[in-house]
Amino acid sequence: MLPKSFRIAISIILLAATATLSAETTISHGIALHGHPKYPANYAHLDYVNPDAPKGGTLHLNATGTFDSFNPFILKGKEAFGSLFLHDTLLNRTVDEPLSKYGVIVNRIERPDDNRWVAFTLNPNARFQDGAPITAEDVVFSFNTLLEKGSPFWRQFYADIDSVNASSRERVLFTFKTGHNRELPFILGQMPVLAEHWWRHRDFSHSDLQPPVGSGPYRITDFQPGRYVVYERVKDYWAADHPFNRGRYNFDRVRVDYFRDQIVALEAFNNGSIDIRIEENPRHWHQGYNKKMLLSGEIVREKHRNQNPQTLSLVFNARKPLLRDRPLREAITWLLEPDWMINHLLHDEFNRALSLFAGTDLSLPDMLGPEEKALLIPYQDALPKNLFTTPWHPAPDSQSSRQRLTYAHQILRTAGYRIDKNKLKTPSGESVHLELLLHQPELERLFQGQRKRLAEAGILLNIRTIDSALYLNRVRQYDYDLIVHTFRHTPSPGTEQCNFWHSGVVNIPGSLNMAAINNPAVDALCNSIPQAVSRAALKARLNAMERAILWQYQVIPLFYMPDWHIAYHARLRHPDTLPGYGIDLTTWWLRTSEDQRLD
Repeated sequence: MLPKSFRIAISIILLAATATLSAETTISHGIALHGHPKYPANYAHLDYVNPDAPKGGTLHLNATGTFDSFNPFILKGKEAFGSLFLHDTLLNRTVDEPLSKYGVIVNRIERPDDNRWVAFTLNPNARFQDGAPITAEDVVFSFNTLLEKGSPFWRQFYADIDSVNASSRERVLFTFKTGHNRELPFILGQMPVLAEHWWRHRDFSHSDLQPPVGSGPYRITDFQPGRYVVYERVKDYWAADHPFNRGRYNFDRVRVDYFRDQIVALEAFNNGSIDIRIEENPRHWHQGYNKKMLLSGEIVREKHRNQNPQTLSLVFNARKPLLRDRPLREAITWLLEPDWMINHLLHDEFNRALSLFAGTDLSLPDMLGPEEKALLIPYQDALPKNLFTTPWHPAPDSQSSRQRLTYAHQILRTAGYRIDKNKLKTPSGESVHLELLLHQPELERLFQGQRKRLAEAGILLNIRTIDSALYLNRVRQYDYDLIVHTFRHTPSPGTEQCNFWHSGVVNIPGSLNMAAINNPAVDALCNSIPQAVSRAALKARLNAMERAILWQYQVIPLFYMPDWHIAYHARLRHPDTLPGYGIDLTTWWLRTSEDQRLD
């Protein structure tokens, strides 16, 4: 019999040969989910950079709360802001396209027409920060480590991967269970590349503050737990001059200082300790910045259109006995007044959201179209009948607060609820007492008025704000009644939607199915999203899935900010062209004397 090592090597060679010959293969430098990548193989640099941006200086950023880990890929601990600076991914995503990825560590991508596998050939110059070469074995190690010891997110993400093998020192081959999931090459592309030689004798699942040897452009040079962390640009970073990186990573150092809350962080910005803020609080935007510095031009405020805004939603945890009752959730939804919050507390800087993808081309239309209907009809027994005939639009603007309260009472009475001494009682006689868990003090102000609205219906709502580390632990254990959350999505949502909504992750600690959505229509539709062959097909599947979710009244979209609100000190500069799908601070730089002369 042949030695085992020889048989394994032969198997890998045969597998690679079979995968290569079984279908027509496309070889490329980059990939796009729908259509073709914007940038050709010979591109010089990205369109949203200044390729001649000067390098040097320190960028000062802020974070709130604390940190106790430099490992952002596990469930334990609270990772330091900026930990992702330490690791390059297999492919790199642009933020001026909906979903395209290009190679830096990888210089060749092979994909067959039947989408049964993908192979990545590594750049022979690719190096870790200690100078060790990045090999296919490191990629295999990264995949297996994330799958076995990473957070549950990775297991969900990689569920459709059948095998991974290093077919040579520089080529890694992934085979898929089926050819249906068109996102798999993109999912694998965002995998961080870990150094096997560094992690081999360390416990990846353990949360600690030992700076790892990474593959990215920055390394940690200084930190104090819970107070600050300093990232320093790797001076001999092997990919510094790659076209994808030209004009990026311009700061010699990035220092992140931690503050108790955003109010203290704003004070630090005004006194010059922090360079830039992506402002999400309209009250701060209008009233919080130093007026003299604004007038003198020392502080600059700019708005830029966000082509992929994120929706803030109220989440009901249906694992809790009280909140398993759909009529109660629906009644609470009718009592909420998002429009009032926008007009009176948010300076009209937010827009009302009636979709989890509000403000994008994927937003839910009022009525379902024929494509949506065809997707939902097989599951009509598991869905409310109104879904097929009525727009999901709770509490329309045309109805007064009194009308909404009356309608909420009607829903509750029909379900067997009653009012006893100004308190709402369930059909079994239990008082309705709920807690809204927050970790941002500024959100308390938004929901105090809603607390009074619920009290008018006999519902006692306690609002509790806790520190971010405790909040994170409670959310991971589903220890809450209601939270306010943003289910972040890319311009081309895909496999991650199953981690938000699939019943298979409801009881897995750390999953992102925070509402405990458990519906066969939602399961089938979120599974089908990565199979969409066009943007139109993607929209139909997303809309059908979202409609099924919203009619459960477990997640209620509230509002979204259509523009990025950016405040920064004039010592910073950014490229003339800013991308529509993200604010890429790696493209900014410190002003030079030449910049000042031109100004």
